[in-house]
Amino acid sequence: MKKILTFGLFVSFLSAGLVGCQQSKACPTEDKIKTGVKELIPREFKVESIQTLKDIPGLCEVVIKVGAQPLVFYTDKEMKYVLAGNLISLADKKNITRERQQEFMKVSQEDVKELQKHTDFTFGKVGSQKYIYMFTDPDCPFCKRSEPIVEKWANEKGVEVRVILFPLPIHPQAFGKSVALVCDKKGWEEYKSGYNSNNQCEDGKKKIESNLQLAEKYGINGTPTFIGMNGKIHSGLPTEQELDRLIQ
Repeated sequence: MKKILTFGLFVSFLSAGLVGCQQSKACPTEDKIKTGVKELIPREFKVESIQTLKDIPGLCEVVIKVGAQPLVFYTDKEMKYVLAGNLISLADKKNITRERQQEFMKVSQEDVKELQKHTDFTFGKVGSQKYIYMFTDPDCPFCKRSEPIVEKWANEKGVEVRVILFPLPIHPQAFGKSVALVCDKKGWEEYKSGYNSNNQCEDGKKKIESNLQLAEKYGINGTPTFIGMNGKIHSGLPTEQELDRLIQ
């Protein structure tokens, strides 16, 4: 089976000082991976999985988690090289890397419960036993594109969508808009219409700051990001099928 590697994030050669003597195992140890990766990712992370790729001799797949976000990369058994990007199967057009990420994109039920106190407003079938959380930015174009998809899906499937405002630093007006929505007790319709005001109350600022801290805790760094009642996570513009995964 012919396969191809697409390198989207980085191709890195780790210095010889990070590589020990040759090992008999097919993949590097967890300790060796931690030593090498911390040179590339200056944040706390957890190694979730290390395994060989049976169709590509000599290549190992590693899954780490930064917060709740999984990162999949590939390396040799000596951890001399790190390859990050999408591994695509040409035979069936499957994105093997993305599928593995989806398997690990999940938070605990305890974490899901914590999200409730960060909800800023809701839409869809409010009060439903089925629910998802949506991290969104008032000035995010992808969030705007996701709105009709999520709204239609939520109404048809009877799902409550709990919105957590998450203004990104690349959108300088988004923080103020988020604070105004909280301070003026506005909801989904006002959010969609681009509501803003000069009301920058301290409670509103504290609320949005707590949302930012929550996102950092879970490793969320983009919008829209969705977390389901089952703890599964989806980042980016969703399809209805991808939203279905969050309530199954």
